[in-house]
Amino acid sequence: REITHRYPVHAEVWRVGDSDAARAGTLRRLQESEVRLVVAIGLPAALAARTLTGKRVIFCQVFHYEDNNLVTPWMKGVSAMPSLSEQFRAWKSLAPDLRRVAVLTGPGLQGLIQESRSAASAYQIDLLHVPVRSDKETLFAYKRIASQAQGLWLVPDNRVLSSETIRELLAHSVREGKQVSAPNPELLAFGALLSASSDYGDIAERVVARARQSWGRSELPGPAIEPLQRAQINVNARMLEQFNLRLPPALRGRLYAP
Repeated sequence: REITHRYPVHAEVWRVGDSDAARAGTLRRLQESEVRLVVAIGLPAALAARTLTGKRVIFCQVFHYEDNNLVTPWMKGVSAMPSLSEQFRAWKSLAPDLRRVAVLTGPGLQGLIQESRSAASAYQIDLLHVPVRSDKETLFAYKRIASQAQGLWLVPDNRVLSSETIRELLAHSVREGKQVSAPNPELLAFGALLSASSDYGDIAERVVARARQSWGRSELPGPAIEPLQRAQINVNARMLEQFNLRLPPALRGRLYAP
């Protein structure tokens, strides 16, 4: 909806379909159509669009694009992560003494980790990255290295995070006095200090900007993944008090009381 509102010309919405037959039919009609630019929202749509030929494809809401080899000269994306700079800026403004943060992810994600380290270092935060292979290993590894960091940055890698593991990570962090930045505000109720989620308007703006850049071209210019520029920040009032922190003026109105 946000994309179609912002796109300067008429945009058609194509549903991928739940069955193989429906998906194949949609792709066949799309391939035969005069459409030259496709926006794929979510991994199933991106995987389907990857099979198209003679089209330019912009994907969004896809976290594991590296695992699925989605980036080509004619297929590039918009980040699934809210602005990394805004996330660390908000966290640092809440906790000025924050110096080291742990993050655990599955294999790959080299681009994300490199960009995250750069964004964190701009606010004098060192990122301790630990690669893991399963949700059980995530919990074990965090307990092993938690003493080396003041907080945990939860990245939404569903390969190594289950609902149970997330709850246990948060419970352990609360017991050990570790700050947690979570990817959605629902986790504030379980002990996260703050949450940072993406803004649909921001995603749509980046998609449309990429589309404009591609007009008259057979390939997509620019980086493989276009970063988002904003982050929706929410702060847990209870944890703010527990850590004896103050809410900065820039985050007033973003307080959550579980």
